[in-house]
Amino acid sequence: MKKKLLVLLVAFAMVAALALTGCGGTGSTDPSDNGEGGENHLNMALYWFGDDLDPGNGWNGWTLTRAAVGETLVTVTEDLEFVGQLADSWEAVDDTTWKFHIRPNVTFQNGNPVTPEAVVSSIQRSLDVNERGQTNLKLKSVEADGEYVVFVTEEPYGAFLANLTEPLFIIVDTTADTSTFGDTPVCTGPYMVTSHEPGVSFEAVAYKDYWAGTPGFDSITVYNVDDDNSRSMGLQGTDYDMIQRVAATDLQFFEDSDKYEVQISDGSRVQFLFMNNQSGPFADENIRLAFNSAVNYDAIAQVLGGGVNGLGSPFPPAAPFYKELNCTTYDPAKCAEYLKAAGYEDTDGDGYVDKDGEPLTVTITMASGSNTTVSSTTIAELVQKQVGECGIKFEIKQAENVSDLQANGEFDMTFANWQTLSTGDPQWFLDQVFKTGATDNYAGYSNSDLDALVDSMSTTFDVNERMNIARDASQIIIDHGFGCFLVDVTNINVCRSTIKNMHTFPIDYYMLTYDTTYAE
Repeated sequence: MKKKLLVLLVAFAMVAALALTGCGGTGSTDPSDNGEGGENHLNMALYWFGDDLDPGNGWNGWTLTRAAVGETLVTVTEDLEFVGQLADSWEAVDDTTWKFHIRPNVTFQNGNPVTPEAVVSSIQRSLDVNERGQTNLKLKSVEADGEYVVFVTEEPYGAFLANLTEPLFIIVDTTADTSTFGDTPVCTGPYMVTSHEPGVSFEAVAYKDYWAGTPGFDSITVYNVDDDNSRSMGLQGTDYDMIQRVAATDLQFFEDSDKYEVQISDGSRVQFLFMNNQSGPFADENIRLAFNSAVNYDAIAQVLGGGVNGLGSPFPPAAPFYKELNCTTYDPAKCAEYLKAAGYEDTDGDGYVDKDGEPLTVTITMASGSNTTVSSTTIAELVQKQVGECGIKFEIKQAENVSDLQANGEFDMTFANWQTLSTGDPQWFLDQVFKTGATDNYAGYSNSDLDALVDSMSTTFDVNERMNIARDASQIIIDHGFGCFLVDVTNINVCRSTIKNMHTFPIDYYMLTYDTTYAE
Protein backbone atom coordinates (compact mmCIF):
# COMPACT_ATOMS: atom_id res chain seq x y z
CA MET A 1 0.00 0.00 0.00
CA LYS A 2 2.87 2.35 0.77
CA LYS A 3 4.39 1.58 -2.62
CA LYS A 4 1.12 2.53 -4.36
CA LEU A 5 1.01 5.77 -2.41
CA LEU A 6 4.54 6.76 -3.39
CA VAL A 7 3.85 5.98 -7.04
CA LEU A 8 0.78 8.19 -6.86
CA LEU A 9 2.72 11.03 -5.28
CA VAL A 10 5.39 10.82 -7.95
CA ALA A 11 2.64 11.19 -10.54
CA PHE A 12 1.30 14.24 -8.72
CA ALA A 13 4.76 15.79 -8.54
CA MET A 14 5.26 15.36 -12.28
CA VAL A 15 2.26 17.62 -12.98
CA ALA A 16 3.25 20.26 -10.44
CA ALA A 17 2.95 23.76 -11.85
CA LEU A 18 3.61 27.26 -10.66
CA ALA A 19 0.01 28.45 -10.81
CA LEU A 20 -3.33 27.74 -12.39
CA THR A 21 -4.80 29.82 -15.18
CA GLY A 22 -8.17 31.51 -14.74
CA CYS A 23 -10.88 33.76 -16.11
CA GLY A 24 -10.81 37.51 -16.62
CA GLY A 25 -12.62 40.60 -17.92
CA THR A 26 -12.14 43.83 -19.83
CA GLY A 27 -10.96 45.78 -16.82
CA SER A 28 -13.25 48.79 -17.07
CA THR A 29 -16.84 49.71 -16.34
CA ASP A 30 -16.79 50.99 -19.92
CA PRO A 31 -16.66 47.84 -22.06
CA SER A 32 -15.34 49.82 -25.03
CA ASP A 33 -12.29 50.99 -23.07
CA ASN A 34 -10.52 47.60 -23.27
CA GLY A 35 -8.01 48.87 -20.75
CA GLU A 36 -6.51 51.56 -22.96
CA GLY A 37 -6.11 55.02 -21.54
CA GLY A 38 -7.49 54.07 -18.14
CA GLU A 39 -6.84 52.05 -15.02
CA ASN A 40 -6.29 48.35 -15.63
CA HIS A 41 -9.30 47.29 -13.55
CA LEU A 42 -11.61 44.26 -13.50
CA ASN A 43 -15.18 44.08 -12.21
CA MET A 44 -16.30 40.53 -11.50
CA ALA A 45 -19.55 39.17 -10.05
CA LEU A 46 -19.76 35.99 -7.98
CA TYR A 47 -23.00 34.22 -7.16
CA TRP A 48 -22.21 33.85 -3.43
CA PHE A 49 -20.17 35.44 -0.64
CA GLY A 50 -19.42 34.03 2.78
CA ASP A 51 -20.24 35.84 6.00
CA ASP A 52 -16.95 37.74 5.82
CA LEU A 53 -13.46 37.31 4.31
CA ASP A 54 -11.66 35.41 7.06
CA PRO A 55 -10.80 32.04 5.47
CA GLY A 56 -10.83 30.37 8.86
CA ASN A 57 -14.50 31.15 9.40
CA GLY A 58 -17.26 29.08 7.81
CA TRP A 59 -16.80 28.69 4.07
CA ASN A 60 -15.38 32.17 3.51
CA GLY A 61 -12.15 30.89 2.00
CA TRP A 62 -14.07 29.87 -1.12
CA THR A 63 -14.63 33.54 -1.97
CA LEU A 64 -10.91 34.25 -1.60
CA THR A 65 -9.84 31.49 -3.97
CA ARG A 66 -12.42 32.57 -6.56
CA ALA A 67 -10.96 36.08 -6.47
CA ALA A 68 -7.28 34.99 -6.43
CA VAL A 69 -6.69 36.43 -2.96
CA GLY A 70 -5.85 33.27 -1.00
CA GLU A 71 -3.71 30.21 -1.74
CA THR A 72 -3.19 26.76 -0.24
CA LEU A 73 -0.15 24.48 -0.18
CA VAL A 74 -1.57 22.33 -2.99
CA THR A 75 -4.37 23.07 -5.43
CA VAL A 76 -6.47 21.29 -8.08
CA THR A 77 -6.34 21.73 -11.86
CA GLU A 78 -9.12 21.73 -14.44
CA ASP A 79 -8.43 18.01 -14.89
CA LEU A 80 -8.83 17.35 -11.14
CA GLU A 81 -5.09 16.78 -10.71
CA PHE A 82 -3.11 17.99 -7.70
CA VAL A 83 -0.37 20.58 -8.29
CA GLY A 84 1.85 22.54 -5.97
CA GLN A 85 1.01 26.09 -5.01
CA LEU A 86 2.78 27.32 -1.85
CA ALA A 87 4.42 23.90 -1.59
CA ASP A 88 6.58 22.98 -4.58
CA SER A 89 6.97 19.30 -3.71
CA TRP A 90 5.75 16.72 -1.22
CA GLU A 91 6.11 13.08 -0.28
CA ALA A 92 4.62 10.47 2.02
CA VAL A 93 7.32 9.42 4.45
CA ASP A 94 5.10 6.61 5.70
CA ASP A 95 1.37 5.86 5.98
CA THR A 96 0.74 8.68 8.45
CA THR A 97 3.54 11.19 7.75
CA TRP A 98 3.49 13.77 4.96
CA LYS A 99 6.39 16.13 4.20
CA PHE A 100 5.89 19.32 2.16
CA HIS A 101 8.68 21.57 0.89
CA ILE A 102 7.63 25.21 1.17
CA ARG A 103 8.26 27.23 -1.96
CA PRO A 104 11.14 29.66 -1.31
CA ASN A 105 11.02 33.45 -1.73
CA VAL A 106 7.26 33.75 -1.25
CA THR A 107 5.91 36.61 0.84
CA PHE A 108 2.62 37.50 2.41
CA GLN A 109 0.82 40.55 1.10
CA ASN A 110 2.34 42.61 3.93
CA GLY A 111 5.87 41.65 2.86
CA ASN A 112 6.51 39.09 5.58
CA PRO A 113 8.16 35.86 4.38
CA VAL A 114 6.15 32.67 4.04
CA THR A 115 8.26 30.32 6.14
CA PRO A 116 7.53 26.76 7.26
CA GLU A 117 6.87 28.17 10.72
CA ALA A 118 4.34 30.64 9.29
CA VAL A 119 2.61 27.81 7.44
CA VAL A 120 2.39 25.73 10.61
CA SER A 121 0.86 28.65 12.50
CA SER A 122 -1.72 29.24 9.76
CA ILE A 123 -2.72 25.56 9.56
CA GLN A 124 -3.03 25.43 13.35
CA ARG A 125 -5.29 28.48 13.26
CA SER A 126 -7.59 26.74 10.75
CA LEU A 127 -7.77 23.74 13.07
CA ASP A 128 -8.51 25.90 16.09
CA VAL A 129 -11.20 28.18 14.65
CA ASN A 130 -13.14 25.83 12.37
CA GLU A 131 -14.49 22.40 13.29
CA ARG A 132 -14.01 21.23 9.70
CA GLY A 133 -10.27 21.57 10.14
CA GLN A 134 -9.63 18.50 12.25
CA THR A 135 -12.38 16.54 10.49
CA ASN A 136 -10.70 17.17 7.14
CA LEU A 137 -7.10 16.48 8.12
CA LYS A 138 -7.24 14.16 11.16
CA LEU A 139 -3.98 15.64 12.39
CA LYS A 140 -1.92 14.40 15.28
CA SER A 141 0.73 17.09 14.78
CA VAL A 142 2.10 19.66 12.35
CA GLU A 143 5.64 20.99 12.72
CA ALA A 144 8.30 22.92 10.83
CA ASP A 145 11.48 21.04 9.93
CA GLY A 146 13.99 23.25 8.16
CA GLU A 147 12.51 24.10 4.73
CA TYR A 148 9.69 21.59 5.24
CA VAL A 149 6.39 21.27 7.03
CA VAL A 150 5.73 17.79 8.41
CA PHE A 151 2.18 16.58 9.01
CA VAL A 152 1.47 13.48 11.08
CA THR A 153 -2.08 12.13 10.92
CA GLU A 154 -3.78 10.23 13.70
CA GLU A 155 -4.26 7.29 11.34
CA PRO A 156 -3.63 6.50 7.67
CA TYR A 157 -5.80 8.91 5.71
CA GLY A 158 -5.98 8.58 1.95
CA ALA A 159 -7.84 11.88 1.46
CA PHE A 160 -5.26 13.99 3.31
CA LEU A 161 -3.55 15.49 0.27
CA ALA A 162 -6.87 16.27 -1.41
CA ASN A 163 -8.37 17.82 1.71
CA LEU A 164 -5.36 20.09 2.17
CA THR A 165 -6.53 21.92 -0.98
CA GLU A 166 -9.76 23.04 0.73
CA PRO A 167 -9.81 26.88 0.99
CA LEU A 168 -10.24 26.56 4.75
CA PHE A 169 -6.47 25.94 4.67
CA ILE A 170 -5.56 29.15 2.84
CA ILE A 171 -2.24 30.26 4.31
CA VAL A 172 -2.49 33.56 6.21
CA ASP A 173 -0.01 35.61 8.21
CA THR A 174 -0.98 34.96 11.82
CA THR A 175 1.51 37.59 13.05
CA ALA A 176 -0.81 40.23 11.57
CA ASP A 177 -3.90 41.46 13.41
CA THR A 178 -6.20 38.49 12.74
CA SER A 179 -9.16 40.39 14.22
CA THR A 180 -9.26 42.39 10.97
CA PHE A 181 -9.26 39.34 8.69
CA GLY A 182 -13.02 39.52 8.26
CA ASP A 183 -12.45 42.60 6.11
CA THR A 184 -8.78 42.56 5.08
CA PRO A 185 -7.13 39.12 5.38
CA VAL A 186 -3.39 38.91 4.81
CA CYS A 187 -2.82 36.11 2.31
CA THR A 188 -0.35 35.27 -0.47
CA GLY A 189 -2.38 35.56 -3.69
CA PRO A 190 -1.95 37.97 -6.60
CA TYR A 191 -4.70 40.27 -5.30
CA MET A 192 -4.76 41.93 -1.86
CA VAL A 193 -8.03 43.07 -0.27
CA THR A 194 -8.10 46.76 0.66
CA SER A 195 -11.73 47.26 1.69
CA HIS A 196 -14.87 45.21 2.19
CA GLU A 197 -18.59 45.95 2.31
CA PRO A 198 -20.04 42.77 3.89
CA GLY A 199 -22.38 40.88 1.62
CA VAL A 200 -21.98 43.43 -1.17
CA SER A 201 -18.45 43.73 -2.55
CA PHE A 202 -14.76 44.08 -1.82
CA GLU A 203 -11.89 45.94 -3.43
CA ALA A 204 -8.45 44.46 -4.05
CA VAL A 205 -5.23 45.64 -5.65
CA ALA A 206 -2.43 43.73 -7.35
CA TYR A 207 0.25 42.43 -5.00
CA LYS A 208 3.31 43.48 -6.96
CA ASP A 209 5.61 40.98 -5.25
CA TYR A 210 3.42 38.00 -6.04
CA TRP A 211 5.63 34.93 -6.34
CA ALA A 212 4.33 33.50 -9.65
CA GLY A 213 4.44 36.67 -11.76
CA THR A 214 2.89 40.09 -12.27
CA PRO A 215 -0.90 40.10 -11.77
CA GLY A 216 -2.89 40.87 -14.90
CA PHE A 217 -4.88 43.74 -13.39
CA ASP A 218 -3.92 46.72 -11.26
CA SER A 219 -7.09 46.32 -9.22
CA ILE A 220 -10.32 44.38 -9.05
CA THR A 221 -13.78 44.83 -7.57
CA VAL A 222 -15.59 41.64 -6.60
CA TYR A 223 -19.38 41.82 -6.27
CA ASN A 224 -21.80 39.50 -4.52
CA VAL A 225 -24.72 39.07 -6.95
CA ASP A 226 -26.85 36.06 -6.05
CA ASP A 227 -29.49 36.63 -8.74
CA ASP A 228 -28.65 34.95 -12.07
CA ASN A 229 -30.48 37.51 -14.18
CA SER A 230 -28.82 40.43 -12.43
CA ARG A 231 -25.36 39.02 -13.17
CA SER A 232 -26.26 38.46 -16.82
CA MET A 233 -27.76 41.92 -17.23
CA GLY A 234 -24.74 43.49 -15.53
CA LEU A 235 -22.41 41.82 -18.03
CA GLN A 236 -24.58 42.89 -20.97
CA GLY A 237 -24.42 46.44 -19.64
CA THR A 238 -21.40 48.12 -18.06
CA ASP A 239 -21.46 46.79 -14.50
CA TYR A 240 -19.33 43.65 -14.82
CA ASP A 241 -16.55 42.32 -17.02
CA MET A 242 -16.79 38.73 -15.86
CA ILE A 243 -19.50 36.71 -14.16
CA GLN A 244 -19.62 33.37 -12.43
CA ARG A 245 -22.52 31.38 -13.83
CA VAL A 246 -24.97 32.76 -16.32
CA ALA A 247 -28.76 32.91 -16.32
CA ALA A 248 -30.17 29.98 -18.29
CA THR A 249 -32.33 32.29 -20.39
CA ASP A 250 -29.27 34.33 -21.44
CA LEU A 251 -26.84 31.54 -22.28
CA GLN A 252 -27.72 31.45 -25.98
CA PHE A 253 -27.36 35.24 -26.20
CA PHE A 254 -23.79 35.13 -24.94
CA GLU A 255 -22.89 32.12 -27.07
CA ASP A 256 -24.19 33.84 -30.22
CA SER A 257 -22.33 37.11 -29.63
CA ASP A 258 -18.67 37.72 -30.54
CA LYS A 259 -18.52 40.25 -27.71
CA TYR A 260 -18.29 37.51 -25.09
CA GLU A 261 -16.44 34.32 -24.33
CA VAL A 262 -18.42 31.48 -22.77
CA GLN A 263 -16.71 28.54 -21.09
CA ILE A 264 -18.53 25.44 -19.88
CA SER A 265 -17.20 22.69 -17.65
CA ASP A 266 -18.78 19.63 -16.09
CA GLY A 267 -19.61 20.70 -12.57
CA SER A 268 -19.21 18.88 -9.28
CA ARG A 269 -21.95 20.73 -7.38
CA VAL A 270 -25.18 18.89 -6.53
CA GLN A 271 -28.45 20.26 -5.22
CA PHE A 272 -30.41 17.77 -3.14
CA LEU A 273 -32.92 17.42 -0.34
CA PHE A 274 -32.05 16.22 3.13
CA MET A 275 -34.71 13.81 4.39
CA ASN A 276 -35.09 13.37 8.13
CA ASN A 277 -34.31 9.68 8.58
CA GLN A 278 -34.90 9.79 12.35
CA SER A 279 -38.44 11.10 12.73
CA GLY A 280 -41.48 12.04 10.70
CA PRO A 281 -42.62 10.37 7.47
CA PHE A 282 -39.10 9.85 6.09
CA ALA A 283 -38.05 7.68 9.01
CA ASP A 284 -39.68 4.95 6.89
CA GLU A 285 -37.28 3.93 4.10
CA ASN A 286 -40.22 3.00 1.86
CA ILE A 287 -41.52 6.57 2.06
CA ARG A 288 -38.10 7.93 1.13
CA LEU A 289 -37.85 5.60 -1.85
CA ALA A 290 -41.43 6.36 -2.89
CA PHE A 291 -40.75 10.08 -2.84
CA ASN A 292 -37.58 9.67 -4.90
CA SER A 293 -39.47 7.62 -7.49
CA ALA A 294 -42.15 10.32 -7.73
CA VAL A 295 -39.69 13.06 -8.70
CA ASN A 296 -39.10 13.65 -12.41
CA TYR A 297 -35.46 14.76 -12.34
CA ASP A 298 -35.12 15.35 -16.08
CA ALA A 299 -38.29 17.44 -16.18
CA ILE A 300 -36.92 19.68 -13.42
CA ALA A 301 -33.67 20.10 -15.32
CA GLN A 302 -35.54 20.95 -18.51
CA VAL A 303 -37.47 23.72 -16.78
CA LEU A 304 -34.34 25.14 -15.13
CA GLY A 305 -32.24 24.90 -18.32
CA GLY A 306 -28.80 26.46 -18.70
CA GLY A 307 -26.57 23.49 -17.98
CA VAL A 308 -28.67 21.96 -15.20
CA ASN A 309 -28.90 18.16 -15.41
CA GLY A 310 -31.33 15.71 -13.79
CA LEU A 311 -29.46 13.49 -11.39
CA GLY A 312 -30.79 10.82 -8.98
CA SER A 313 -27.31 10.24 -7.52
CA PRO A 314 -25.19 11.83 -4.78
CA PHE A 315 -22.35 12.37 -7.29
CA PRO A 316 -22.62 14.08 -10.71
CA PRO A 317 -21.32 12.93 -14.12
CA ALA A 318 -17.98 14.61 -13.37
CA ALA A 319 -17.26 11.72 -10.97
CA PRO A 320 -15.32 8.96 -12.76
CA PHE A 321 -17.65 6.24 -11.43
CA TYR A 322 -20.96 7.97 -12.21
CA LYS A 323 -21.79 5.85 -15.26
CA GLU A 324 -21.55 2.69 -13.16
CA LEU A 325 -24.28 3.81 -10.76
CA ASN A 326 -27.88 2.60 -10.84
CA CYS A 327 -29.39 6.05 -10.30
CA THR A 328 -32.89 6.77 -9.05
CA THR A 329 -35.31 7.50 -11.88
CA TYR A 330 -38.84 8.82 -12.21
CA ASP A 331 -41.14 5.79 -11.87
CA PRO A 332 -44.73 6.39 -10.63
CA ALA A 333 -45.51 2.66 -10.64
CA LYS A 334 -42.57 1.93 -8.37
CA CYS A 335 -43.62 4.86 -6.17
CA ALA A 336 -47.03 3.22 -5.71
CA GLU A 337 -45.37 -0.06 -4.73
CA TYR A 338 -43.24 1.63 -2.08
CA LEU A 339 -46.24 3.53 -0.71
CA LYS A 340 -48.25 0.33 -0.47
CA ALA A 341 -45.36 -1.36 1.34
CA ALA A 342 -45.47 1.51 3.85
CA GLY A 343 -49.22 0.99 4.31
CA TYR A 344 -50.42 3.93 2.20
CA GLU A 345 -53.15 3.80 -0.44
CA ASP A 346 -55.81 6.21 -1.65
CA THR A 347 -58.77 4.78 0.23
CA ASP A 348 -61.15 7.71 -0.18
CA GLY A 349 -60.49 8.60 -3.82
CA ASP A 350 -59.29 12.16 -3.14
CA GLY A 351 -56.06 11.65 -5.09
CA TYR A 352 -53.84 11.40 -2.01
CA VAL A 353 -52.67 8.26 -0.26
CA ASP A 354 -53.60 7.74 3.37
CA LYS A 355 -53.13 5.30 6.23
CA ASP A 356 -55.61 4.95 9.08
CA GLY A 357 -57.48 7.89 7.63
CA GLU A 358 -54.47 10.22 7.67
CA PRO A 359 -53.00 11.47 4.37
CA LEU A 360 -49.28 11.24 3.77
CA THR A 361 -48.04 14.82 4.10
CA VAL A 362 -44.42 15.89 3.86
CA THR A 363 -43.07 19.40 4.39
CA ILE A 364 -40.02 21.09 2.97
CA THR A 365 -38.59 23.86 5.14
CA MET A 366 -36.80 26.57 3.16
CA ALA A 367 -34.78 29.53 4.33
CA SER A 368 -36.46 32.88 3.79
CA GLY A 369 -34.68 34.49 0.85
CA SER A 370 -32.51 31.40 0.49
CA ASN A 371 -29.68 31.47 -2.04
CA THR A 372 -28.92 28.27 -3.91
CA THR A 373 -27.16 27.49 -7.16
CA VAL A 374 -30.44 27.22 -9.01
CA SER A 375 -33.86 28.45 -7.92
CA SER A 376 -34.94 26.51 -4.85
CA THR A 377 -38.42 28.00 -5.08
CA THR A 378 -38.86 26.78 -8.65
CA ILE A 379 -37.61 23.33 -7.72
CA ALA A 380 -39.88 23.11 -4.68
CA GLU A 381 -42.93 24.03 -6.73
CA LEU A 382 -42.06 21.50 -9.44
CA VAL A 383 -41.52 18.76 -6.87
CA GLN A 384 -44.78 19.69 -5.16
CA LYS A 385 -46.68 19.12 -8.40
CA GLN A 386 -44.83 15.91 -9.32
CA VAL A 387 -45.17 14.08 -6.02
CA GLY A 388 -48.75 15.32 -5.69
CA GLU A 389 -49.57 13.50 -8.91
CA CYS A 390 -48.31 10.34 -7.19
CA GLY A 391 -50.55 10.90 -4.16
CA ILE A 392 -48.14 12.60 -1.74
CA LYS A 393 -49.16 15.92 -0.18
CA PHE A 394 -46.21 18.31 -0.27
CA GLU A 395 -46.19 21.53 1.74
CA ILE A 396 -43.67 24.39 1.44
CA LYS A 397 -42.71 26.22 4.61
CA GLN A 398 -40.27 29.10 5.13
CA ALA A 399 -38.18 29.67 8.23
CA GLU A 400 -35.69 32.30 9.33
CA ASN A 401 -33.09 29.86 10.63
CA VAL A 402 -33.08 26.52 8.84
CA SER A 403 -29.63 25.66 10.21
CA ASP A 404 -30.94 25.41 13.77
CA LEU A 405 -33.88 23.29 12.63
CA GLN A 406 -31.49 20.97 10.79
CA ALA A 407 -29.19 20.67 13.79
CA ASN A 408 -32.15 19.84 16.05
CA GLY A 409 -33.82 17.45 13.60
CA GLU A 410 -36.94 19.63 13.44
CA PHE A 411 -37.78 19.19 9.75
CA ASP A 412 -39.04 16.69 7.17
CA MET A 413 -36.97 17.98 4.25
CA THR A 414 -34.53 20.84 3.65
CA PHE A 415 -32.44 21.97 0.69
CA ALA A 416 -28.72 21.23 0.41
CA ASN A 417 -26.19 22.54 -2.09
CA TRP A 418 -22.79 20.81 -2.01
CA GLN A 419 -19.55 20.58 -3.90
CA THR A 420 -19.24 16.80 -4.06
CA LEU A 421 -15.67 16.68 -5.39
CA SER A 422 -14.53 19.92 -3.84
CA THR A 423 -11.03 18.66 -3.11
CA GLY A 424 -10.78 16.51 -6.22
CA ASP A 425 -11.64 13.44 -4.18
CA PRO A 426 -15.00 11.91 -3.10
CA GLN A 427 -14.11 11.04 0.50
CA TRP A 428 -14.56 14.54 1.87
CA PHE A 429 -18.22 14.68 0.80
CA LEU A 430 -18.90 11.15 2.05
CA ASP A 431 -17.18 11.85 5.37
CA GLN A 432 -18.95 15.15 5.97
CA VAL A 433 -22.50 14.28 4.96
CA PHE A 434 -23.21 10.54 4.99
CA LYS A 435 -21.29 8.78 7.74
CA THR A 436 -23.04 8.06 11.03
CA GLY A 437 -22.74 11.14 13.22
CA ALA A 438 -20.98 13.18 10.51
CA THR A 439 -20.80 16.95 11.00
CA ASP A 440 -23.30 17.67 8.23
CA ASN A 441 -25.36 14.48 8.31
CA TYR A 442 -28.53 16.39 9.11
CA ALA A 443 -30.61 13.49 7.80
CA GLY A 444 -29.47 11.40 10.74
CA TYR A 445 -28.75 8.59 8.28
CA SER A 446 -26.81 5.60 9.63
CA ASN A 447 -25.63 2.55 7.75
CA SER A 448 -22.82 0.37 9.08
CA ASP A 449 -21.91 -0.97 5.63
CA LEU A 450 -21.59 2.55 4.30
CA ASP A 451 -19.50 3.62 7.30
CA ALA A 452 -17.15 0.69 6.73
CA LEU A 453 -16.71 1.58 3.06
CA VAL A 454 -15.97 5.23 3.77
CA ASP A 455 -13.57 4.29 6.55
CA SER A 456 -11.74 1.95 4.19
CA MET A 457 -10.89 4.90 1.95
CA SER A 458 -8.57 6.17 4.65
CA THR A 459 -6.22 3.24 4.14
CA THR A 460 -6.66 3.11 0.37
CA PHE A 461 -4.27 5.28 -1.63
CA ASP A 462 -4.71 3.91 -5.13
CA VAL A 463 -6.92 6.36 -7.07
CA ASN A 464 -8.88 3.70 -8.98
CA GLU A 465 -9.57 1.70 -5.83
CA ARG A 466 -10.77 4.86 -4.05
CA MET A 467 -13.20 5.58 -6.86
CA ASN A 468 -14.53 2.02 -6.75
CA ILE A 469 -15.20 2.38 -3.03
CA ALA A 470 -16.97 5.70 -3.60
CA ARG A 471 -19.10 4.02 -6.27
CA ASP A 472 -20.17 1.26 -3.87
CA ALA A 473 -20.88 3.79 -1.11
CA SER A 474 -22.96 5.89 -3.50
CA GLN A 475 -25.07 2.90 -4.47
CA ILE A 476 -25.90 2.23 -0.81
CA ILE A 477 -26.96 5.87 -0.44
CA ILE A 478 -29.18 5.58 -3.52
CA ASP A 479 -30.67 2.20 -2.61
CA HIS A 480 -31.63 3.25 0.91
CA GLY A 481 -32.92 6.72 0.02
CA PHE A 482 -30.66 8.93 2.14
CA GLY A 483 -32.15 11.96 0.42
CA CYS A 484 -33.46 13.19 -2.90
CA PHE A 485 -30.64 14.09 -5.32
CA LEU A 486 -32.22 16.53 -7.73
CA VAL A 487 -29.81 18.18 -10.15
CA ASP A 488 -26.18 18.91 -10.80
CA VAL A 489 -25.02 22.20 -12.25
CA THR A 490 -22.65 22.64 -15.15
CA ASN A 491 -20.20 25.46 -14.47
CA ILE A 492 -20.68 28.28 -16.98
CA ASN A 493 -18.57 31.42 -16.71
CA VAL A 494 -18.67 34.34 -19.13
CA CYS A 495 -16.37 37.28 -19.75
CA ARG A 496 -15.95 39.87 -22.45
CA SER A 497 -14.01 38.80 -25.54
CA THR A 498 -11.35 41.38 -24.74
CA ILE A 499 -10.02 39.06 -22.04
CA LYS A 500 -7.49 36.26 -22.34
CA ASN A 501 -6.84 33.27 -20.11
CA MET A 502 -10.36 32.35 -19.09
CA HIS A 503 -10.67 28.83 -17.74
CA THR A 504 -13.62 27.21 -15.99
CA PHE A 505 -13.08 24.45 -13.47
CA PRO A 506 -15.23 21.50 -12.35
CA ILE A 507 -14.66 22.78 -8.80
CA ASP A 508 -16.38 26.15 -8.71
CA TYR A 509 -14.27 27.74 -5.98
CA TYR A 510 -11.54 28.37 -8.54
CA MET A 511 -11.93 31.23 -11.01
CA LEU A 512 -9.60 34.25 -11.29
CA THR A 513 -5.80 33.80 -11.34
CA TYR A 514 -2.79 36.05 -11.76
CA ASP A 515 -2.40 35.71 -15.54
CA THR A 516 -5.96 36.70 -16.44
CA THR A 517 -5.62 39.98 -18.28
CA TYR A 518 -6.52 41.95 -21.40
CA ALA A 519 -6.16 40.37 -24.81
CA GLU A 520 -3.45 42.12 -26.79
